[in-house]
Amino acid sequence: MTPSSRTTHQRDRRFARVRLLTRSIFVGSSVLSVGMVGYLSSVTKLHPAGAKPPTSVVAPTTTTLAGATGATGATGATGATGATATTTTTVPVTTTTTCYTSPSGNTLCN
Repeated sequence: MTPSSRTTHQRDRRFARVRLLTRSIFVGSSVLSVGMVGYLSSVTKLHPAGAKPPTSVVAPTTTTLAGATGATGATGATGATGATATTTTTVPVTTTTTCYTSPSGNTLCN
């Protein structure tokens, strides 16, 4: 076998340059990946901006009034028989709240 024309010092410098190049590529791609993930997670929306769950539902109820029995007056007008009135009641609705946290730290609840 013939001896190498390069000295050990030259060979070590060449390996050092190759290690520096590969380390630079690895660190650069890692920084780019982290930056891209952070940007995309801040831009991406999990829910539409105006979507909010209902807090209560209005349920109408009907009340029958006991009243006039249809008496006829002097002008021929008939009184109301079983007149009805509508009352609205607010009924609370129980909903489960689900929260999502994005990788960038944004929390969205619905």
